[in-house]
This record gives sequence, C-alpha cells and structure tokens, in this order.
Amino acid sequence: MSAATAPRVLRRAAAMLRSERSLWPWVAVPFVLNLAAFALAATAFVANLDLLAGPFERLLVVPEPKAWYGYVVAGPLWLLAALVRVALLAGLALAIYFGFTLLGGVIAAPFLDVLSERVERIASGRELEVKPGVTAFLRRSARSVLEEGKRAAFFFAVELALLLVGLVPGLQPAAAAASLLFAALFMPLFYTGFALDRRGVRFAARRRWILGHRIEMLSFGGFALALYAVPGLSFLCLPWLVSAGTLLVLEVGPPEGAR
Repeated sequence: MSAATAPRVLRRAAAMLRSERSLWPWVAVPFVLNLAAFALAATAFVANLDLLAGPFERLLVVPEPKAWYGYVVAGPLWLLAALVRVALLAGLALAIYFGFTLLGGVIAAPFLDVLSERVERIASGRELEVKPGVTAFLRRSARSVLEEGKRAAFFFAVELALLLVGLVPGLQPAAAAASLLFAALFMPLFYTGFALDRRGVRFAARRRWILGHRIEMLSFGGFALALYAVPGLSFLCLPWLVSAGTLLVLEVGPPEGAR
C-alpha cells in the first residue's frame, strides 16, 4: 500500500486529458452541466435564505435584559448566538453546494461513464466489451444515472445521520471528524464507480475493496475533498477525478470477482 498511488494516477489522468483530444467532448459536457448545477445551488441558497435560516434565527434569539446587570450574561450569549448563526448558515450553504454538486454528477453520469470507458481503453491499450448503438448507449446511461443516484443517496443518508449525532451536546467534534473521514472514503467510491459498474461489482464488495486499500483511498479521497472545499473547483475537476478514479482501479486492481 502506498499513499503515492493517488498523486500518481492524478498526474497520469491530467496528462491524458491534456493530450488526448478525443476525450475533450466528454470533459466539456460534464463541466457545463456541473456549472449549471453550481449556479442553481447559489441561486437556491440566496433565494431561500430567509426560509432556511428562519427557524434557527428564532432559536438563537436572546431576550433584552430588564436590568443593567443582565447585560453581563446577555452580552456573551449574543456573541455566541452570532457565531452559531454564522456557522449554521455556512453549514446550510455547504449542504446545498454539496447537494447540487452531487446532483450535477448524477445528471452528467452518462457522459462521465463514456469518459471513464475511453480513459480505460487508452490506458490499458485494449478494446472493452461495450455494445455499440443508440439503444446500448441509452441503457448504459440509465444504468449510470441509477447507480450514481444510489451512491448519492447513500452519501446523504450517512451524512444526515452524522449531522443528527452532531446535534447531541458534546458529540460535535466526534461527529465532524467522522463526517470528514466518511467523506474522504466516499470520494473514491464515487469516482471509481463507473469503472466498477462496468465490471458488475456489487456495492458490498466495493466497500470491502475501499477499506482493504485504506491508504490509497484516503489519499485520493483527501485530495478530492480538498477540491470540494474550494467553491466551484469541484465541478471543474469532476472529469479529471473520474479519469483518475478509473486509473486508480487499474493500478490498485478491481475487487475480487469483478468481470
């Protein structure tokens, strides 16, 4: 196991995307779709800010003191409420951003699937068993959207559970650490998904495969998560990460029993 595997496949993917012009159309479409998803995320957040923040605002109201000495207590509470309000709004903004980014990935799944298949064909130097024709493409597209939807639903379910754990006083640091760790492990599960879909790998086998190569996967996932932390950069790098995830499958080796 080596943490250098992830940087290596990322460099190879970047070089391949620069040099192979046949890949460019399959890079451009996911980029445009995710750009639209990011614009929708920003619009939705701004348009619904009062609706989203209203319930939290009411919970954080600190009553006006009736006596001067009440400000000794009220002052720190006002400051704490302001800090919590900023943190909650930032959390809501990130949740909407991540949500629309994942949605953009689901919509772009058919094009990313073709990109992954072509990257694998170039990297391996062999033809893959991919049926030609419009009907076959539509079937692949439906499968890609369905599988991406499953992965997105799984991610949201776990993160929601961790968010609920974080509402318990005193458990916030543990919940935040668990959320970051899970997100780092989820990233390779997402970006290797297309290559593993083609091999018919079941979800349980993918989880075991991820955990069996924790060093490589955490290195790759940590880099991808860092990109997600920069607003707008994730959709720019989505085709790159899918290409790198495909190369990661080839370098690490797919799970046992894969076709």
